[in-house]
Amino acid sequence: MTAYDVDLVAAMRAALDAGEFVLHYQPEVDLASGEVVAMEALIRWQHPDRGLLWPAEFLPAAEASGFIVELGRWVVQEALREALLWQRLPAARAAAGKQLWLNISATELAAPGFADYAVALVRASGLPVGRLGFEVRETALGSDLAAMGGVLAALKQAGILIALDDFGTWYSALSHLDELPLDTVKLDQRFVRGVGLDVEDDAIVASVIRLAHAHGLQVVAEGVESWSEGARLCELECDRAHGYLFAGPQLPERARVLLARGVGWIAPGHPERLAVPDARLAVADDLEPPHLVL
Repeated sequence: MTAYDVDLVAAMRAALDAGEFVLHYQPEVDLASGEVVAMEALIRWQHPDRGLLWPAEFLPAAEASGFIVELGRWVVQEALREALLWQRLPAARAAAGKQLWLNISATELAAPGFADYAVALVRASGLPVGRLGFEVRETALGSDLAAMGGVLAALKQAGILIALDDFGTWYSALSHLDELPLDTVKLDQRFVRGVGLDVEDDAIVASVIRLAHAHGLQVVAEGVESWSEGARLCELECDRAHGYLFAGPQLPERARVLLARGVGWIAPGHPERLAVPDARLAVADDLEPPHLVL
């Protein structure tokens, strides 16, 4: 096991009991229509002394210690509560088909009973099938692809979507695509950064999109920051994207604004200019989060 800060782990356990962990939500847009179609939940630690801490400051210790399993269960419960609130937003289009994506670690996947717990919680929540998705990094699959593939298959059979994250790192082993029950691949932002500018990155992105589509998979570009990147990804027929071009991670009430407004950007050639939602507006702030505990 990798060494970790014992005091940090103890502090995280106390923070979980104290309600100091929070989720922010980053929108994912359909590049062709510009519609906000999904949100990715991202954990933060609202530390009483150090302020808002990002995952890199505490998740490695959580992963190494095994505390990530307990923390991950809280993430699933909290994110499901928020996704259920989306069903009650005032704009009719806001609830229709919107997806919620959660990052799942290697330790969580390997934990005994993880798939059973996740499936039971989703079913108890009443969230419609196909609304929740788990993102898994290639490194989380490890050397035992068959075992991890079995866990993913159990989740997929229960209607949970599966995405392979940081897809560029998987480029040398694309033949394994058929061995995994995937719905989506998320293209690593290091390749997105050079799309339209670097010939090699452009070729990689184009070939990955073609190959993923040939396998019936959807492609999401990660970390899109410029209009030129978004435009080129549109030309290459990438399906979706997220990044600061559209919006960064949002507080839950601001994420609801983006969902209710519906539009995340205006695709190339569209006659209208992008109308950026006013993040100061609140949507459904008075909704009471549903009780959801197993």
